[in-house]
Amino acid sequence: MKMNEEVIYTDQLLHHRCVSSQIEKTRDSWNRTASWYPEAQKQFYDRYAEIYTESLEKYGNDTYEYYARRNRLRDEYLVNTRAARAQNRRETEISMDHIKRCRASPTTNGEYGRIQPMRLFYCFP
Repeated sequence: MKMNEEVIYTDQLLHHRCVSSQIEKTRDSWNRTASWYPEAQKQFYDRYAEIYTESLEKYGNDTYEYYARRNRLRDEYLVNTRAARAQNRRETEISMDHIKRCRASPTTNGEYGRIQPMRLFYCFP
C-alpha cells in the first residue's frame, strides 16, 4: 500500500502544467518585448568614453573636472584632465630633496656595525 506522500493527485499535475506553461509564456514575452535591451545597453556603455571625451572638449577642463568629482566618475574617464595629468606627473617624479640633510646619528663608540645606516638606505652621506 502506498503512503499518502507518494500519491500524486490530478490537482498537483494540473498545477505543475500551469506553472510550466506560464514559464514558457514569460520567456516568449521577454523575447518579444525586452530581448533587445542587453545589446542596446552594451552599445551605450561602450560609448561612455567617447561621450565623456566630447564633454571635456565642449565644456572645458574646469567644468568637466567638477562634474567628474561630483559624480565620482571612474579614473579611466579622467585621464585627459589637467588635474589627472598633474597627479600622474607628481607620481612619476618623486623628489628625494627631503633627505638631503639626513645624517646618521652619532653613537657612543662611533661604530654602526658593518654598514652605516645612511649607506644601507641609499641616503646622502
